[in-house]
Amino acid sequence: MVNREILLLHDAVIEGAPPDEQDTLVQVSQIGSALRRLGCAVRTLAFDGDLSALEANLRKKPTDLLFNVVETFHGSRFLHTIPLLCAQLGIPVTGGNASSLFLTGDKLLAKRLMVLKGIPTPRWVEDRESDAWPSFLGKTLICKPREEEASVGITDESVFTCNTSDELRMRYDDAVRGKMILEEYIEGRECNISVASSGKAVHVFPIAEMVFTDYPEGKPRIVGYEAKWDEHSFAYHHTVRSFAFAQREPALARRLEELAVACWHLFDCTGYGRVDLRIDSAGNPFVLEINMNPCLTDDSGFIAACAQASMSYDEAIRMIIEEALRG
Repeated sequence: MVNREILLLHDAVIEGAPPDEQDTLVQVSQIGSALRRLGCAVRTLAFDGDLSALEANLRKKPTDLLFNVVETFHGSRFLHTIPLLCAQLGIPVTGGNASSLFLTGDKLLAKRLMVLKGIPTPRWVEDRESDAWPSFLGKTLICKPREEEASVGITDESVFTCNTSDELRMRYDDAVRGKMILEEYIEGRECNISVASSGKAVHVFPIAEMVFTDYPEGKPRIVGYEAKWDEHSFAYHHTVRSFAFAQREPALARRLEELAVACWHLFDCTGYGRVDLRIDSAGNPFVLEINMNPCLTDDSGFIAACAQASMSYDEAIRMIIEEALRG
């Protein structure tokens, strides 16, 4: 690890950017500090979406490894182009490979593939002329971005019920125009599982459950934008991460772990990621989405899961680098 030259590539952040974007700079600072403690030489570069400029920079200033913390490139739909470029230039890159970023970056495509593989995922409104259309009437639905991460665009108003076909058609048409997905809301519990590649093996970290404490009647129990980013909101302070799940419910925990590994293999994942799930009142799990290259701040879900596995922040960063160098 000593004497490695590492380029830390991150999103360009403008002044006055929202909290989810400002968090990028916290990641850069903390990851950069960890890399230096590990004996690496670090330079940072803000990525503004210009791949040609990035290629020119990499050719002019070669690096031993690109540490990729770019989280948005036209949403998540073009994030796969960064590892593609690195592969073309023969530069190791951390995190997800091009195929996993492409397949999971479009949540609708990911859901279709999960269904084909038999992995349970919430039903979604696919076609306004579908025979399944009436079955969504009277059901609680959630509208969420098709190509965004970090709970961007998800609020309490994202959860609703349509009682008439006209209302459902209006909601569906609005969702399509806004590049959103309209899916059945799973009333129940929410969990996430952090996963990382270790050579040919898949390392599954302790399961985190998001506990919605003292939520009032009628408030959706979701990890929306407020819960993640608005420090002044009720949801931010009353959505608590717990790692007691596996000890209390070992059989269900094993099922969730199996689903996480199945998703990892289905999407040809490499590096590190997180699988988000909901569990209904009957104990049935549903995979919501797979997030490659999740946040790596010291208070993030992935790092919290590493800590539960007795892995320090620096050890987690070392693990990510070693897997990228292993190729």
